[in-house]
Amino acid sequence: MAPPPTFDVPKRLNPQHGVKGVFYKGEWLTIEDIEDSNYTLGQGEASCRNNGNCVACPRSRSRNSAKLPSANGDSDSYDVVLIGAGCIGSAIARELSRYKLSVLILEAADDVTQGATKGNSGIVHAGYDDKPGSNRAKFCWPGNQMFPKLDEELRFGYQKNGSLVIALSDDERPVLEELKQRGETNGVKRLRIIEKEELFELEPAINPKAVAALLAPDAGNVIPYEFAIALAENAVDNGVELRIRREVMAISKVDENEVSERSEAS
Repeated sequence: MAPPPTFDVPKRLNPQHGVKGVFYKGEWLTIEDIEDSNYTLGQGEASCRNNGNCVACPRSRSRNSAKLPSANGDSDSYDVVLIGAGCIGSAIARELSRYKLSVLILEAADDVTQGATKGNSGIVHAGYDDKPGSNRAKFCWPGNQMFPKLDEELRFGYQKNGSLVIALSDDERPVLEELKQRGETNGVKRLRIIEKEELFELEPAINPKAVAALLAPDAGNVIPYEFAIALAENAVDNGVELRIRREVMAISKVDENEVSERSEAS
């Protein structure tokens, strides 16, 4: 078997969120860029540097300082209980915190994001690989487009670096065309098939056998635990209650009449 081809790996800047700069809404900001941007400003006119007296800080301050009563007025029950404080549970909790609901998150681990989320790849997919008509195809692209705004609000460090699917021979070009068509069917924008010259300009360290690639410029990545922590923190700031080390062992259905009697008794 012939040895693999060798090539020089180019020297490049590989910025890391929080080290001499940050990723903000998908783009890299150096420390100097941060000083000239609105990165540290809240969503109101006041700055978060103003001794914390912001109109609305990026990771907003508490809207509800104490637990809301549930919709039936029972202070011992909740309107919504979420099981698991990973990225999904925390995102749902944050969304529910916008409403006048009593919400509880239960997490079996010692803290949020200790389950599957902490080992997630962190890729924010563009949506070209999902089967058309599936829920993944329906929600992937709209979800992708939410991340710059989410990062503007929560500052978890979203990097929009794009993705490449590589063809190593002309025989593989039809796969790129198929993925591009699938993505367009799913509503994905800005997909392009790029040729070898442009590919090597974008990624000089690519396999020398590469002849073309599908470019999805809107794909990106996050640090999964930073993302989930930001979501959960914001939800709690807005009145959601979080209880860690609480494993749900069983769920039982309560008769509606019993719930009504409890409410009347209280």
